Parts: sequence; structure tokens; C-alpha cells
Amino acid sequence: MDYERELDAAIRAASAGMAAIADWRGDGTEAGGTDLRDAGETETKTSVNDMVTAADQASQDAILEILTSAFPDDSVVGEEGTGEHYSGHGREWVVDPIDGTANFAVGLPYYCVSIALVVDGTPQVGVVASPPRALDRLWYGVRGEGAFVHHGVDDVTDAADLDGTPLAVSDRDELAGAVVFGRLSERDADVRAIDEITVREVLDREGQFRRPGSAAINLAQVASGHADGYLILSIQEWDVAAGLLLVEEAGGTVRRRPSRIEDSSIEVIVSNGHIQADLEAIAAEAIEQAET
Repeated sequence: MDYERELDAAIRAASAGMAAIADWRGDGTEAGGTDLRDAGETETKTSVNDMVTAADQASQDAILEILTSAFPDDSVVGEEGTGEHYSGHGREWVVDPIDGTANFAVGLPYYCVSIALVVDGTPQVGVVASPPRALDRLWYGVRGEGAFVHHGVDDVTDAADLDGTPLAVSDRDELAGAVVFGRLSERDADVRAIDEITVREVLDREGQFRRPGSAAINLAQVASGHADGYLILSIQEWDVAAGLLLVEEAGGTVRRRPSRIEDSSIEVIVSNGHIQADLEAIAAEAIEQAET
């Protein structure tokens, strides 16, 4: 395996991040009982629904300690800020310490730690780890080596503990009846209006729309064959880098390009391959309507 050391470090870092999250109770409160949505250490970014908790920072600190120790010459880009920004050049670790913070803060068990090694803009290693109090699964993959899921993460400390089942995308060959993840923005009304077009188009074509609130897990579900596609017109690298690798290694199709609706973000359309053209057509229709 070309990236054996990197996968091991990513697993150790993800385990450390999950351990840091475990200092907060599984119902989304601090150990002392304070609601994380209203706790003094919780901050908001662009809106009340765009939050960062002390748990996010604790997880990121734990992850960075392992990654920077193992690979001191690599860049590390984290959602909560590391002083470095994603460039698409060289070796970059792309980290989301809690993907699905809003879910975590209310105890909704659909959140994870997401870690990817991206080399010259292409993900090479991806780990998506959902703690025992959430989905209790760890999805992982290395480019050219496949993607896998390991159930039961409590005893996972490094790559040697993994006993994964190979992932494969679904074989549904039409949009009707397909499960498609997407978004309805809670943070920006203009973005939400465009999102609403994509949702309507999916539903009008008899697809099934889902919005559970963690991009990394959504992508892992597509890679696992539990869902058939994911369409989002603006998102950040740390939300999707690991999951995109999983989808590709599971046999799916990925289209990633600069967002056409928000600066400094990317557009991501992924699927099992069979419904890719349908999802790309829906994205084009949404952009066209937004521009008129």
C-alpha cells in the first residue's frame, strides 16, 4: 500500500478526535449538563445555525497533534482554522473535526470526524469516523486500494485494528426511486432559493430527497450503496475530501468543480454513476433558473 503510514496516522487522528468529542455527553450537552447550543463556549459564524462548539476545537487539536507529529512537513487545513488554507498543491491534510456540528449539539446521532490526505488536489487517503454515540462506524479508503467500512469503533486505535467490509455503490439505474442527498441552506436565503430548485427537480422526477446534515457521512452512504447520489452546489473542501475518495474507490462517479453560486467554495455532484447525468442536468437547471 503506497499510503500505509498515512492511513495509520489518519485512523489514529480520527480516534483521538472521537475521544475528544466523548468528553461531551452523547445527548449534545457538556458533562455538566449545559446545552451546547447555548453554552458559553459555543460560537456562531455566519448565523445562529452556523455554530462551532468547544468540542469542535478539542477534536481538531487532538487530530492536529497526531498529524503534525507524524508528518511535520505536510500542511494541515482544518475547518476551525490552523493558519493554513487549502491550495490544491503538495501534501495537505484536510480536516473537519466534527462534520455535523448542529446535529452533535442537539444529540442527533448523525455526525463524524472527517480526515483526508490530499496530494496536488487529489484525495489519496480518506477516513470518516462516526463515534459510538452516533453511528459507530468508520469508513476508510486509499486511492487504488478500495474503500471499506468497519463497524464498532470503540476499540480502534490504529490501522491494525481495522477489519473492514468492502464498499460498493448501488446499481439503481434511474433517478425515479433513487435516494439523493442535498441541502436546504439554513444560513443564506439566496443560496436556499437555489437549493429549493434542486430539491424540487429531484422530487418532480420521482427521486427521494434526504438532508440529514453531514456531508461526509452522506458521501459514505453513497459509497456504501445505501443512497444513490449527492448534489450540493456550494460546500467546503473539509466537508467532502474524505468522502469523495470513498465514493470513487467504491466505484462511483464524482464531479467536483468551483462553485457557480458562492465564492471560495466548490460544487459537488456524486452518484453511483447511473444517475450522474440526471443530477448534473438538475444542477444546470438550478443554475440557469438562478441566473434569470
